[in-house]
Amino acid sequence: ASGLPPEFQAAEDFSSEPLEARLSSKDLNRRCSAYAHLSAAMAAADADTGVFDLLKTHISTCLAETLPKGQDAALNALTVYLQRSPDASSAEALPLVRKLVEHKAIDKPKMQQLVPPVVCLVAELCECPAVVGEIMACLTDLENAKKKTQGFFKKQVAIIIKLVHELLAEFGPHKMSPKLGYLGLVLKYATDSDRGIREACYGALVELSCWMGGVPEAAKAMEEPQKKELVKRLEAMSEEERARSAPKRRYRGEAPPAAADGSAQGGASKLVDQYDPYDMAEGVDVQKKLPKGWCLEKVFSMDKWKEKQEYLQVLSNALDAPRLQPSGFFASLVPSFQRLLKSESNLPIVTEAAKCIGLMAKALRKDFERPARQLLPVALARMNDKSVWKPNILVERVEQMLWSVPFDWFMDEVQGYVGSKSLFVKKEAIGLLLRTLESPAVLSACPDAPQRHLAALAALVVPLIDDSDNGVRHEAAKFLAVLARINADS
Repeated sequence: ASGLPPEFQAAEDFSSEPLEARLSSKDLNRRCSAYAHLSAAMAAADADTGVFDLLKTHISTCLAETLPKGQDAALNALTVYLQRSPDASSAEALPLVRKLVEHKAIDKPKMQQLVPPVVCLVAELCECPAVVGEIMACLTDLENAKKKTQGFFKKQVAIIIKLVHELLAEFGPHKMSPKLGYLGLVLKYATDSDRGIREACYGALVELSCWMGGVPEAAKAMEEPQKKELVKRLEAMSEEERARSAPKRRYRGEAPPAAADGSAQGGASKLVDQYDPYDMAEGVDVQKKLPKGWCLEKVFSMDKWKEKQEYLQVLSNALDAPRLQPSGFFASLVPSFQRLLKSESNLPIVTEAAKCIGLMAKALRKDFERPARQLLPVALARMNDKSVWKPNILVERVEQMLWSVPFDWFMDEVQGYVGSKSLFVKKEAIGLLLRTLESPAVLSACPDAPQRHLAALAALVVPLIDDSDNGVRHEAAKFLAVLARINADS
């Protein structure tokens, strides 16, 4: 058997030899026996700290293995160390990511199989943003290297994207948010000529789409062939294959999620509802999407309503994104939008103007609070105009402004309309407040709003139970029933 390569030689018993000597040996089998010994010792319930200290001093030895047998034993030992070591720190763990990606055998199947679980353990210690940052920095350095072998570089890119996929699959998009920057990397390489890289990209995009309940907004900007391929792969999956429940991994020391978070009965659908596209997206620079010289004030010099509508649609199309990049541009639009909301009578133009305001509120959130505070009263003032106070014109867009303004301020603004002499306005104001109690905007920004403002809301609506109009009484009763249900445990 001695003439065979080391990885095929029969196992020998080296247990009588000191561990330190075996780890430092040039003989592969001796090193493998040491790795196996350390793995078992570290995994034991009563593991001595000395075995962890010994492995720690030989991490470079583990990473230096070049043959599959040695890599298997060494990285298994490193895995147990990261899982069990009481003293493993993020400072010592994070550099492992780069060392593994730059490993000279990373193009081999064995290393590609062994590396992802190790990187996930590093993420448990260091958290996903740090690991993704290290991965991205490593890729940038590899891309900028003057001397590189293209074939090997392609393998490195593929494993980097596979690591992103693995981290996303294990930790979920709350911890692996696309805002960390990896989505741009995946989209960039999705058109690469290398099949291995493309497959890795589609794997990551499919995983993210499964978590998000659909193709991510940013991925919709892909070129048509790639977009069709992604949709095709998603459609080929069964509902069970697409389902995602609670993430498999947590950070070290993190408490397990409560069953109500979707890890028990709610499953993937409940979990997906928790993911806000705003939290997952990069801010879009609207001004870069607008034609040169575009200015909202120009609509007031246009004669034809169709021309005005189409001009506003240019803006609404640019604003239609999960997240916008804050800038002074949005505040500059306020006077023109106030004028349009206040005096415009053409329904398509009012609809388009209101749509722009709602999109800005939802995609800018608190960065749009001041403009929203200026625009909301103007929109509410048209509640008595039945032609524009409709769900598809003003109502939905007024509700979207709750993404930007505090609920208590919104409630104060609507309060005057609840006491209106107009039956239509009174009913609409109650209905508006009712819908906002459980709207995504309020649940996101102030989930306890119905509890916090219980007394004020009840005092506002209870008197209307005795209103002379049956429709008003019905709306008031419905509102109070929902308020009571929400506050049942209060």
